[in-house]
Amino acid sequence: MSPAPLPDPTSSTEAAPPRHRRRWLWGGVAVAGVAVAAVLAFGVFGVQTLVVDDTVDEGALELDSGAVIPEDGPVADGSGPSTSAPPAPEVELEADADAGAPAPPPATTEPAVTLVATGGFTGEDHPGEGTANIYTDGTQGVVRFEDDFATDNGPDLFAVVYVGDERIELGRLKGNRGSQNYVLPEGVDPAAVDAVSVWCKRFDSTFTTATVA
Repeated sequence: MSPAPLPDPTSSTEAAPPRHRRRWLWGGVAVAGVAVAAVLAFGVFGVQTLVVDDTVDEGALELDSGAVIPEDGPVADGSGPSTSAPPAPEVELEADADAGAPAPPPATTEPAVTLVATGGFTGEDHPGEGTANIYTDGTQGVVRFEDDFATDNGPDLFAVVYVGDERIELGRLKGNRGSQNYVLPEGVDPAAVDAVSVWCKRFDSTFTTATVA
């Protein structure tokens, strides 16, 4: 009696998965791929912001001094309003009648702002338009995007200024359209600002810039 043949180790004894199971596996892979793509598109790249505008309409801003940043553009021709009070009218006094009268109180000065610099936004990595004005009351500085400002929306956008090559963040962009105010950080000289920009921090991309002078 001849011995039974040994099994061929190269042959597979496992049956291939059924065709419907293979379709299910491929379907699961496709769904997972779509989910990953959606997370990347919406969670990382923020593509939804490119088609949705955020419009802001900030009015006048009152500073700590009581001075008010105007909402209707420059307050003067670039030199700002005078902070000195008008001179008091001259009154001739008779020495005998008013010799013991108390002196009048000193004139008070109203807090006021000065337009330091202005410029128009132009496109860089994205289109941009509108006006950026920089104001100061002598203590605080404010960057104001006027109501004609507009650029594309996007993820992780910040309003920034440049002093030389140094980029200084003012805060997250409040909207890609419309008027908005940003207070300069303490220690930043408003007159030293060279440019105002909208910057995407996530991708280090400058959307639009206004060179100011």
